Amino acid sequence: MQYIAHINDFSNEIQTVKEHSEHTAELCRGYAVPEWKEFMYVVGLLHDVGKYQRSFVRRINGENIRVEHSVCGALAAKKYFSNPVLALMMEYCIAGHHSGIPDGGFPNDDDSMTTLYGRMKRQFEDFSIYEKELSIPEINEKEWLRRLVADCDNKMDQLIDKFAFFTRYAFSCLVDADSKDTADFCRTGELSRKLKADFKTCLEKANERLSSFTCVTELQKTRSLLQNQAFEKSREDGEIYLLNMPTGSGKTLASVKIALERAVLKDKKRIIYIIPYNSIIEQTAEVFESLFGGSMEILRHQSTFSYEDQENGSEDYREAAKSAVENWDAPFIITTAVQFFESVYGNKRGKLRKMHN
Repeated sequence: MQYIAHINDFSNEIQTVKEHSEHTAELCRGYAVPEWKEFMYVVGLLHDVGKYQRSFVRRINGENIRVEHSVCGALAAKKYFSNPVLALMMEYCIAGHHSGIPDGGFPNDDDSMTTLYGRMKRQFEDFSIYEKELSIPEINEKEWLRRLVADCDNKMDQLIDKFAFFTRYAFSCLVDADSKDTADFCRTGELSRKLKADFKTCLEKANERLSSFTCVTELQKTRSLLQNQAFEKSREDGEIYLLNMPTGSGKTLASVKIALERAVLKDKKRIIYIIPYNSIIEQTAEVFESLFGGSMEILRHQSTFSYEDQENGSEDYREAAKSAVENWDAPFIITTAVQFFESVYGNKRGKLRKMHN
């Protein structure tokens, strides 16, 4: 029997569950930070093992039936790994990879409930063929747990916060990998390119603009003094910097210069510029687009803006931007605080997909 994950509607080409699982696992490993690569590879391998059920084979071949497959991978993780904390994180990610990270619920929840506890009690057809088709590598479970509890100082609240954060991070890697492999297989045209930015050139342009300002009046001198103080302090070692400057002191230009300096110094691949209000984003984006020109392709993500409605820029750019909005795979992003925090603290696939970036 052939176990199919996807069928391309245009070419009728098929992608097997084995192919999709292995591709997704490789993408997961590529997205993850080094210490999470082996964990994410296994999550990617197991996420769709429920498609080995015979009922899913009938569904993919045209039968109009509903088949739940996400929980099967969670059950496989629970069976395969002895460390309950590691297995639980995988269960949350895999069980929710379509509908979003579920509420954990309680041990006495029954199988009619949508909590993780409830869904894990449901009965499924045999899907054990995955054990023959997929090669599941071992994970050093003790080392994984040691890394998780590190820096928690034996405080349960810190451990819970860390577990929740990395669950969302792992979920983000999985859903982005799953979405990308599925889209790459099912698309008809060429893959859309990625947005580009040259941070070094942009920094040079920011410096040129700053040095072009005249410094004659008291206001101009005060503005220059504030900016130079900020630039000096930003070059000191630190993780968090607070730029507290009054209206009219040049915060927009000063802040982007500092961000570019840090990105170049630390070899960062992404800057996320977060603004509290939609109304400010448009004018800020226009300032940056005018300043940086072709050296930076800016990604805007806000509720009041859509690339579908835009006529500015090339179609090539708009297609790349529409794709990048889904996972923030772009070098320079301007967004709202709401979008940012939903991408860090949400539980839905569409929101969390971008977190790992």
